[in-house]
Amino acid sequence: MKKFMTIGMMAVLAAGVANAQNDVVIVDQAGGSDASEPQITLETALVSAYVWRGQVYNNDFVAQPQLTLSQYGVSLNVWGNYDLKENINGTAGNFSEIDFSLAYTLPIDINEMSFDVGLINYNFPNSANKSTSELFASAKVLSWKDYVIPSVTVFGDIVEVHGTYVLFDVVAPYQVSDYFAVEAGISAGYGNTAYNTAYWTGTADAGWNDYNFYGNASYEIVDGVTVSANLTYTMLEGGDVRDGAKGKYEADNKVWGGVNIAYDF
Repeated sequence: MKKFMTIGMMAVLAAGVANAQNDVVIVDQAGGSDASEPQITLETALVSAYVWRGQVYNNDFVAQPQLTLSQYGVSLNVWGNYDLKENINGTAGNFSEIDFSLAYTLPIDINEMSFDVGLINYNFPNSANKSTSELFASAKVLSWKDYVIPSVTVFGDIVEVHGTYVLFDVVAPYQVSDYFAVEAGISAGYGNTAYNTAYWTGTADAGWNDYNFYGNASYEIVDGVTVSANLTYTMLEGGDVRDGAKGKYEADNKVWGGVNIAYDF
């Protein structure tokens, strides 16, 4: 249950707090990075809340470290959420989640589009939640990458939930200088009946889940070291989704953000 980032298209935005409400770290070769060169990125983020697909798991500060290894379009990532204060399960001062992901950027170019596939394994130490896994497939339109980058990602749970969540995202990047970049975007998530029933209420129809409005800024302070900041407003669809949030999570809308530091070896 982590954030999604694209390295290569805009390397200075390689931050764990970037692109809210996505789930996997992808090193995208479509942006021009050298796929044959190995990349190792170590990051840590301090975030004012833990929000995943509109679900507020912790209303207080959390730390989210991660490590990404990539080469030849393949990315391996380990990500964790450390609750500095008590979360919805009563956990504090410990890791509530540790995830592993494998992603691959397909070596094809169709009308300036980029395609990624992969697997995410979610683990929840210090809680009664069961581990689960999702397969995902993503497509990004790069024809207008200097202005906007639309994308759609489909996540399918194959272990516990057996539901599907679809994320639609449009981000507008702007390279201010060789070292400083900003972006602003909006995203929306849609769940099928099985997904919404599992995450929101005991019985829920398919429909929209969450809407997110976000901005990111990043600066490469020295070679290989990038600091970034993110601010996001997350709101929920009404009906079963909003009612479910009031019963299961810590908020039904949230303004949250964080700072991140990343080191590329």
